Order: sequence, then C-alpha cells, then structure tokens
Amino acid sequence: MKATKYLLMILTVGVLALAGCGKPDKGPPPRQPGRVDVTQLQEQFPNPTPEVSASIEKVRFACRYRTFDTAQAELDKLAQLPNITEPQKKALDEVVEQIKTAIKAGAAAPTQ
Repeated sequence: MKATKYLLMILTVGVLALAGCGKPDKGPPPRQPGRVDVTQLQEQFPNPTPEVSASIEKVRFACRYRTFDTAQAELDKLAQLPNITEPQKKALDEVVEQIKTAIKAGAAAPTQ
C-alpha cells in the first residue's frame, strides 16, 4: 500500500515537472499603432559617430514624448549622411512610416 502511494506521488511529480518544461512559442510582439520603435534603427548604427549618436538619441527622445516634428527633422539629417548603407536607409524609412502612423493614430484619437 505504501509502495503504491509513493510510486503514485513520484509519477505525479514527474508528470508535473515535464508539463512545465516546454517554452512558449513566442514571435515578436505585435506592433501597436501609434507607437514608434527605434530599436531597429539603433541596431543598424552599431558604432555611431557622436553626431549620429546624438541624432538617434534625439529621435528616441522625440518619439517618447510624441514631438514627431523634431524626430522627423533628425531622421532627415540622418538620411542625408553620405556614407549611409542600404539597411540603414531601410531602418530610417521604417521609423518614418511608424511616425506617420503614430501621427494618424494621434489625430484619430478623441481629445479629452
């Protein structure tokens, strides 16, 4: 009787341990309209010059506080750099599109 009881307890613990071992299949989180993600932009400039670093930081700050006109001006300055690569251009264009979407989402939101 005791052996059966211990065997069932060990089996139950084993099943519960194995049930918690799987990792959930998570993809990238869905992008929310109205939010601007500048992480990809930061990743495309791994070793930026101080000037580029300051511009990226201004873009990040402006997007955080929803001053999109400042962000767009800084993105335009980054786009005019002479040694910009194609992936960097793509990241800049993506952030510009996100800003346009955020502006539209902000304009569509009711004011309180």
